[in-house]
This record gives sequence, C-alpha cells and structure tokens, in this order.
Amino acid sequence: MSTPGRLSGLLLPLFSLRSQTDFGIGDFGALEGLFTWMKAARQRMLMVLPLLPTAPGDPSPYATRSAFGLNPLFIDLQRLPEFTAAGGEAALSDAQRAQLAEARSAPRVRYDLVFPLKDTAFARAFDVFEAQHWAPQSERAKAFRQWRDTQGEWLESYALFTAISEQEDRRPWWEWPEPLRTRQPEALAQKSRELERRVRYHAWLQWVAEQQWNEVRTQARAKDVLLCGDEPFIIGQDSADVWAHPDILRRDARLGVPPDDFSATGQDWGLPYFDLAAMEKDDFAWLKTRAKKAASYYDLRRVDHAVGYFRQWIRDAQTPTGRFIPPDEESHRRLGEKTFRLLSEGAGIVAEDLGVIPHFVRHILAELQLPGYRVMRWERDDNHYRDPRQFPAVSLVTTGTHDTDTVAEWWEGAGDHERQAAARSWPELNGVALTREFTPDVHRAMLASALNANSDLCVLPWQDVLGTRDRINLPGSMSDSNWAYRIEQNVSDLLTDSRTREAAERLAWLTASARR
Repeated sequence: MSTPGRLSGLLLPLFSLRSQTDFGIGDFGALEGLFTWMKAARQRMLMVLPLLPTAPGDPSPYATRSAFGLNPLFIDLQRLPEFTAAGGEAALSDAQRAQLAEARSAPRVRYDLVFPLKDTAFARAFDVFEAQHWAPQSERAKAFRQWRDTQGEWLESYALFTAISEQEDRRPWWEWPEPLRTRQPEALAQKSRELERRVRYHAWLQWVAEQQWNEVRTQARAKDVLLCGDEPFIIGQDSADVWAHPDILRRDARLGVPPDDFSATGQDWGLPYFDLAAMEKDDFAWLKTRAKKAASYYDLRRVDHAVGYFRQWIRDAQTPTGRFIPPDEESHRRLGEKTFRLLSEGAGIVAEDLGVIPHFVRHILAELQLPGYRVMRWERDDNHYRDPRQFPAVSLVTTGTHDTDTVAEWWEGAGDHERQAAARSWPELNGVALTREFTPDVHRAMLASALNANSDLCVLPWQDVLGTRDRINLPGSMSDSNWAYRIEQNVSDLLTDSRTREAAERLAWLTASARR
C-alpha cells in the first residue's frame, strides 16, 4: 500500500455528532450533514473512533465486545422502518419523552439516558419486525435471513454470546456454567434453541446497523470523502471472540506495555493477548477474517498499537514484571512484517506507531509503504522540533489525537521556550506574536503548519479546527466526561452557523494553499 494521495481530513467520533432527531448521541444518520460541511471545507477523509459493539453500559469505544460488527448504539432510529411502525417517539411514555428532550439538549452525551432510551426503542421496533416480517416471512425478513447466512461464525457466536450474557445477568463468560463456558456443542445447541428469539434480535441489530452504514458509505462517496476506521489491537476479556477462540485469544497472561521513561513499571492493561504462534498454524485465519470484515466497512483503517503485531508485553504468574513474546528481535521483525502484509492486503492502513517504538518497527512499516503517525508536538529532538516539511511523504501528520489535550490547551500550557522552539521549526509561525494566548493568528498558523507538512495524509481533530478546548478522553481517568464530547451545532446547521461556516472557509483556503 502507499497512501490515497495528498489529502486532509477530520478526526471526529461518531458519538460526538448532533442532529435534530438523534437520541442524545451521534448516529449514522447525522453523517451526511457532516459530509456536506467537509465538502465545503475541502476535507477528503473522516477518521472515526472504533464502531465495534461495546460492553453494556460502557461508553468507551475501546471496551469492545466483538472484533466484528457495528455498535447498535449508532443506529438512526428515524431511518428504521420498524421504529416508525411502532409509533416512533409518540409511543414513548411522557417520562421517556422528557428524558429524550434532556438527552438531546445536553452539552455532552448523557449515557445514563441514552442507553435505556435506545434499548427501549430497539425492543419495540424488533417486536414489529417479528410480527410484521418474521412471522409471515416477508421480503424484508428474507433479506435479513440471507444476510445472516453470509456472515458466518462471527455473527452467530456474537449473537449467542450476547443473549447468554443477558440471561446470566452479564456475569463474565468464565463464570458461566461449565458446559457453556467451555462451549460444549450440546449445551450451545440447547441454549441456541432456548434463546432463539433473543439471538435473532442481536443478529437483526447487526443487520440494521450494517444496512445503515452501507448508506453512509454511499453518501461519503458522493461527497468524495474517504472513511477511516479505528481497529483496536485486542478486544476485551469478556467478549464473544475470547469466548469462542480461547486458543488464540489467551487469558493466561495480561497484555500491557513495558517500563519506559514515562513509567518505571510499565502498564498492565488487564487484556488478553494474541497467541500469534498458534494463529500461524492455520495461516492466521481469524486475523484474516477480521481484516476482511473491517476492510468492507472502511476505505482506510487506523491499526491501533501497531507495535503489538511485532511483539507483545505480557505478565503472568511466572513473570509478574513482564516479558516480550516472541523474545528476540529477529522474531519481532519477521512477525511484524508478515502480519502487516496480511492486514494491508487489498486495504488501506494507517499504523498507529506512537509511544516508545523500536526503530526497526518504523523501518519495516516504511518498507511496506504503510503510513505511520507524526504528531507535531511530539516530533522533536531535545528542544528542537522537527520541520513538518521534512516528514516522510508516506505518513500521517496531525495536531493531536483523541487522547491528547487540544492544540489550544497545548499552546497555552507550553513554556515560552517551547513556543519559541516551535516557531524556529514551523515557518508558518514566522511573524506571529508568540504570546501565551492562543490567538486567531496562532490558530491559523498551527493549522497551516500541519497542512503544509510533507506527509501525504493530514488529519485535524475537530476541536483543533475550531480552536476549542474540549477533550474527547483523559487517559487514566474515569470521568463521566470521557467519550462524551458533542459538537455544539446540529450537523444541518454547520454551514449556516457563523463559527463553523467561517471555519470551513478558513480550512478550505488553507487546504488549497497546501495543495491538498
């Protein structure tokens, strides 16, 4: 792979969108309005956070319950025929309509309201589907059945896992009765019959979500926008895949990262790890299936924790402080090259290579023509920032990520010496007053510095485009504000609201000047 050319785009989580008819959280139906704004702003790519199914009640898009599929939370209820047939919003109780109004007007996502409201709406819509379509086997029911038959093992495992989890009061699967925990065929067959309707419900939600996402892809193509997904490296322990594939998704040790300059003990993520040696025995069949499904959703995808495909740092009873698997650099190189050739086959890849990364990782990614990250504030040698105009063409430049503070916060929190150092390396700051205040001139220069970089790909967080100070996530914290950021305007108003209209005009001019 190389890159799709010299272009720029946005980083904006789907949950952050706002529309007149949403249920207090961004949904698939809101994206068309954003694409219209992006077209006016000359932005050609939208990078989203993971859209995979997540753990019940957990707002984090990285708390994944499946390595396949889409999160039903993002289904646009107004575009779901069965919701309309069930009475739509009018069928909600007075209390629920009051909660919906509160969720829609809230400045941030109110997950405490959103989760139960959408669950209720989905349940009523499915009742209509069962009565009006499944029972008489209408054309719509047949379309669902045909789609389900094409999905294979991932969907059946996910739907059954989710239904059993509900029946087991959401206890983790390793606490289920032994026949279910160990997936004994007779026990699974009996449970599939017992929970047939509920299994069908979860498969139906995936069908609806994929139908709507396919519409989104059509809308994006019409506006010349590429969709870039975010593929987590691993999934949660209490997930359908770890339950279904314990031989390759192992729980006998915990994934993390080794000690470095930022942490003397490293990090213990408490996640399962890939047994890549076991995967290799069947030519990485599961990994190939996941990659193929993800590639069907996106034009490009950001592969999180790219170094993990070269080596994993795990902790267990024998090595509580941790060790690498495989243990030697030669194996790291061989494994990383092989897996990234596999992941990028017929698909666009952006490798998230941030943090403490061995030099050989970036070298191999460069040989494979896979773009890695260049976060401008982190690209430095001691007190000297690197010139973005010297970044490799096959790379992605950005002013920040979903885990960083915004560029406005960074600028105002930096020392005078850091601002001076940035001005020496980023020529767009020449002639700009280098005060602590994040002025409009500083803002414009920062955007121009990223857009003028030599990197083929430039991705700008929405907050940095606007110059606001709203965080998406504060790593290491459990705040209710994490994963809850919402844009202020309805997507339909982005080109009429003066602030976002002017932002589009400014960004379009800067993008054209940068020949993107």
